[in-house]
Amino acid sequence: MKKTLLIAAAALVAGVISSNAQVYSANIVGYVNVTMPANALVLTSNPLDDGTNTANSLLANLPNKSLLETWNGSGFTVLSKTTTGFAGNPSLPVGTGFFVKSVSNYTNTYVGNVVPAPGGNQATVNLPANALVLVGSVLPVSGTFNDVGTNTVNLIATLPNKSLLETWNGTGFTVLSKTSTGFAGSPALSVAEGFFLKSVSATNWTQTLQ
Repeated sequence: MKKTLLIAAAALVAGVISSNAQVYSANIVGYVNVTMPANALVLTSNPLDDGTNTANSLLANLPNKSLLETWNGSGFTVLSKTTTGFAGNPSLPVGTGFFVKSVSNYTNTYVGNVVPAPGGNQATVNLPANALVLVGSVLPVSGTFNDVGTNTVNLIATLPNKSLLETWNGTGFTVLSKTSTGFAGSPALSVAEGFFLKSVSATNWTQTLQ
């Protein structure tokens, strides 16, 4: 499956992550659109650094009474959108996964900088041992969870065997165990998709942008 990354330079469009995402400018400023059907739980993640990375910034136009569900390590903290935003305005750094349930059909547009900057720089996520963490790709990439190398999710390169990947299928989770060849079926990865990981040992998940 084709894998792509949002990259641009000198105010030219140099790449497209998906049909709904483009970037402009040498600073790799871009946007990603995520469709959120009415009353459906959507597992998304923050794919771009908007300089604030809070719920009230990333979901500023989400309809009132819609729900945000963040993972607290053992369960979900549920917040309802009001005219003033979300209570406590939780932080949602790049690579953080979370559920959104919109009360009406809605498209959320993430706008910001690609992290890390280009030139072979790396982004590293520390995965603790035997703990469920709700994450997303730090790089705004699409492809499969078995893709490795630069400008990919690059997960199986460091995730220990027998670790678990849990992806949302709209009604529940599909659970896959990491093997020496990756994840069975080479499941697809969408831009700004959230997912659970449970590593059998502490490890550093590193992605590289070139």
